[in-house]
Amino acid sequence: MLLDLDNFKSINDRYGHAIGDRMLEIFAEEASSCLRRIDLFGRLGGEEFAALLHDTTRERALAVADQIRASFVAAAREVEGWPIEGTVSIGIVISYDAVLGLSALLAQADHALYRAEDAGRNRVEIASIELILDGVKRGTPEVQHSATARPGTRHAA
Repeated sequence: MLLDLDNFKSINDRYGHAIGDRMLEIFAEEASSCLRRIDLFGRLGGEEFAALLHDTTRERALAVADQIRASFVAAAREVEGWPIEGTVSIGIVISYDAVLGLSALLAQADHALYRAEDAGRNRVEIASIELILDGVKRGTPEVQHSATARPGTRHAA
């Protein structure tokens, strides 16, 4: 899943980089607390983060994403005395037995993230499995099978 803090540039511009940095810290703490030890989480740059949830169903990925979103909203209502009301938009892609390559996973999660932002922000969207499978059938370069996939393993990004 890709996670992007909403309107981060305007918050940085209005309240300063120290408040922006604190928002990033709050988000990382809240998101990390919603994930398991086996999940991977990190900052890609700016206000964008990524999480890889190992062996996760679609339902659990959506629940975790919404938990992260709600947790951050609650924690970032006020930052260092400022009424910030921080929110996050999240895009999810699920990869089952035909595991996609990392760049394809990120591209599909990015499309879902854009849909979340276009639909008003502070929401979770999931990539359409039909579009992903269509890309596999057509041999789209961004959609690759991974030779390291274990049968029956699910990943959410």
